[in-house]
Amino acid sequence: MTTVGPKVLADADVKGHIFDVDGTLIDTMPGFLPSWISVAAEHDMNMTSDVFYACAGLPLADVVRRVFSFNDREPPSDTVIHDFLVRKRAAREVSEATAGHPPGIECVIDIARRVKAAGLPIACATSGLRDVVELHMKHAGIAELFDVVVCVGDLPPGRGKPEPDVYVEAARQIGVHPTACRAYEDGETGFKSAVRADMHVIDVRDLQGYPLTPGLRTAMEQQRADRDWLPLL
Repeated sequence: MTTVGPKVLADADVKGHIFDVDGTLIDTMPGFLPSWISVAAEHDMNMTSDVFYACAGLPLADVVRRVFSFNDREPPSDTVIHDFLVRKRAAREVSEATAGHPPGIECVIDIARRVKAAGLPIACATSGLRDVVELHMKHAGIAELFDVVVCVGDLPPGRGKPEPDVYVEAARQIGVHPTACRAYEDGETGFKSAVRADMHVIDVRDLQGYPLTPGLRTAMEQQRADRDWLPLL
């Protein structure tokens, strides 16, 4: 498995495992993209796959801000952000009603199942909305694997990824010190969050069987080439 950051724990030293959800446990990202594109277009803006995948892990309001910035627009107000996300959610729900719920990412879920079978504490730490996350986890058949699910909405405003809080809180809720946890992520924002929490961080995109789309591969390669934040943490 590919480690991100300086922290490495031997398997025997890992006391808790914490997983991101979107793009890590569940293959939601390709299904989310069309709703972002369509609602951006309603605002006469573009949303490319490169920009979308580069936003992986950010709180949804911050993704909206990135879309406006990418299109050289003034920063959106809270009201505009709220309206954008309401429309995006409606578009996603219409899409899912036709295409079905997103599938689980089995190569990562297999790890979670082994952790659960070993009796180790296990949690999720996600930027997603709780009702959407729990619905997707239920349909993927993995909800029962996790002791707790911590969402960015459980935190004070402004403390979502890339801040470490969501991982620190997940570790607290499973009763394990963050430094004894292994985190599983798929995007730069999430990597930063878990590294800042002083966890052993795994990039799941290199696991055999991970669904790496062309757009995601391009974004991943660019992010890795531009990764200059590790020495700064």
